[in-house]
Amino acid sequence: MSRQEFEMPEEYKKNLAHLTDFLETREGYRAEIKAALARGVKVSPGDQAMVDEKLREFDRIIDGLEKSLAEEYERYQTEMAKEAAISENIAEGMEAMKRLYIMMKHGKPDLLEEFTKCLDPLTPEDREQFFDEVAILESTKLDAILKGEA
Repeated sequence: MSRQEFEMPEEYKKNLAHLTDFLETREGYRAEIKAALARGVKVSPGDQAMVDEKLREFDRIIDGLEKSLAEEYERYQTEMAKEAAISENIAEGMEAMKRLYIMMKHGKPDLLEEFTKCLDPLTPEDREQFFDEVAILESTKLDAILKGEA
């Protein structure tokens, strides 16, 4: 099963751009050093050790940033997948409520008023949308819903 990929927040994207810049800069430094050595530039062992240490330090910083970004990516993707699953479950529940409402309205109208109280937590806009969607279902799938087929 493929996993849905969610767009990362802007802060993550900025940090990823910094990482890309660091990687390009590191490769540029290495290319410059290699080119200088190829041209015959002489470097004292002390200077060479200092440059090597600075490059290793830069590598450690880059590795740490890569690790942090990978962890943040996984954390965010997992969190968004959970939120998407919750939203999907809520949507499925609302669809079931619409069908149940229709079944009560047409089969047990005496229970409809009591059932409708479960809609009280909805905002007026959401409540209106619920009834609009119920009306659409009634006009397009009433028989199938009453037969338990939809």
